[in-house]
Amino acid sequence: MYRPLCVLVLASSVAGAETHRFQPTVGHPTFAVRPPVLTVKPGDVLESESLWGEWYEKAGGKWPGEVGPVAIEGAEPGDTLVVEILKVRPNRDTAVSTQGGRFGALVPDEGTAMLNDPFPRGRYVWRLDRARMTGTVDLPGSTMKSITVPLRPMLGRVAVAPEGEMSFDGLWPGQFGGNLDASDVREGTTVYLPVFHPAALFYFGDGHALQGDGEVCGSGLETSMDVAFRFGLLKKKTIEWPRLEDAEHLMVAGSARPLSDALRIAFVELINWLVADYGFAKADAYQLVSQVAVVRVANMVDPLYTVVAKFPKRFLPPRASAAGGSSGVRLAEMPWTDAEGVLTPDRVVVLPLGAGTKEHGPHLLLGNDQILAEYEAARVVAARPVALLPTLTYGHYPSFVEYPGSVSLSFDTQKQLVVEICRSIARHGPRRFYVLNTGVSTRPPLQAAAEELAREGILMRFTDPLKAGKAAEDQVRQQRWGTHADEIETSMILYMHPASVHMERAVADGERVQPGPLTRDPRRTDRHYSPSGVFGDPTLATWQKGERITEAVVAAIFADLDTLAAAPLPAASRRAAPD
Repeated sequence: MYRPLCVLVLASSVAGAETHRFQPTVGHPTFAVRPPVLTVKPGDVLESESLWGEWYEKAGGKWPGEVGPVAIEGAEPGDTLVVEILKVRPNRDTAVSTQGGRFGALVPDEGTAMLNDPFPRGRYVWRLDRARMTGTVDLPGSTMKSITVPLRPMLGRVAVAPEGEMSFDGLWPGQFGGNLDASDVREGTTVYLPVFHPAALFYFGDGHALQGDGEVCGSGLETSMDVAFRFGLLKKKTIEWPRLEDAEHLMVAGSARPLSDALRIAFVELINWLVADYGFAKADAYQLVSQVAVVRVANMVDPLYTVVAKFPKRFLPPRASAAGGSSGVRLAEMPWTDAEGVLTPDRVVVLPLGAGTKEHGPHLLLGNDQILAEYEAARVVAARPVALLPTLTYGHYPSFVEYPGSVSLSFDTQKQLVVEICRSIARHGPRRFYVLNTGVSTRPPLQAAAEELAREGILMRFTDPLKAGKAAEDQVRQQRWGTHADEIETSMILYMHPASVHMERAVADGERVQPGPLTRDPRRTDRHYSPSGVFGDPTLATWQKGERITEAVVAAIFADLDTLAAAPLPAASRRAAPD
């Protein structure tokens, strides 16, 4: 993310960073200044967990409080604390959601007088499948007696010690953060909090396995979490309200009553952010935000309501560091005049390739391979100085065409499509290309494309999913057979994008192994029979396996890119055909 040069980002070197493992035993009921439980440096990682207590065990039990405070060395009033959320994962098999009484958005509460009686109190205990990342709850009064839904873990509370000598109960949100109950506070999000005291004094807690916008009944799926954070500081950078950032949005959380005041705070601060850090005039930012921003009502149940205003990052100007640095650029997000400075002969260009519509059994989406490709692309562009092309969502997938929604290009079309994409970019300088390949049947046409490009002096390599991460796969694999929508692939998606997986629909299939494509017709002996479209046993999938495999695959991709960047170019034996 671009920041003005006048803002100093304080972070320890990678070599000097430490990982701290902290087991909390005491929780605090308030956000306030108190002696720290741990001191870390900018750049350090904290691995810990939120607290479990009797509130989760029985109705009327005591809330366990929040973990902290954690002191960040070098933080001073006027700085901004940067908290990268690396992990938020449930560590219990149950979650509790309470409702009724005088707490909730749809019942009379202490701040809103009404004549009607309070809604009956209720306590729902959800059963969590932590491996498959699903939650199941009984619905005793309904026709449908139970339901299973995908989880999306988050933290309800992240905070620093409030300004001055103020102390806020754990239910309160505010400028210091606190009980925002914003479902955007999850893995992959960076949280920015204003610093009011030396060492910042960071708190966290209130894990939700899932929560809808508004938290209207008064609670999400409340449970404890394993967490990991990386800390940083923006020195002498002052912000008024909590900010959030993920791969797609800049966000500001504003908290107030009435709800309209919370919305105004969030949008005013979002506009101020665009003006201060991205070069927009205030009037222009007001106009643009009014047309493209989105809003989330995070909660309507706390003493103050919280609204999150979100600005899509695709509308930001190109980063000032686009031509250098350790991170890459997305070509689709810049005009050609900026692309001209990026597409230099030493630049590696990356083309993600993942089917946007190909069957993956009843439990995974048709766009499963696109999810894989774009996850890997996001990791690459954040870590290597590449130029990233938009994802190519059609390819050579002949084994799945019997299943509705599956699309396949011919071998020659797939090969020629990649060749022509690379030629188009190569004419402006780059001669090294890497295809982030997520398919098996795409390998032969990609190899043919690489050979044709080599004759033109262009070096193209691609990911081989049968090799990348293979050692990690072998260590976690339990299934006896399978390569498609199976234990391995499902585990990876559970790790990357759990909300897109419906584990309750997963079935083991395809054990009747035959050569050739998959088929739903049991009469065919020339094909591999699988009525579900699965080849393997996805019921064995877990996100923990997916984490291990995915990180091994990403490491292999990084190694491929580093090798490619240093590799000599092939000698051209012929020129590309003219336009």
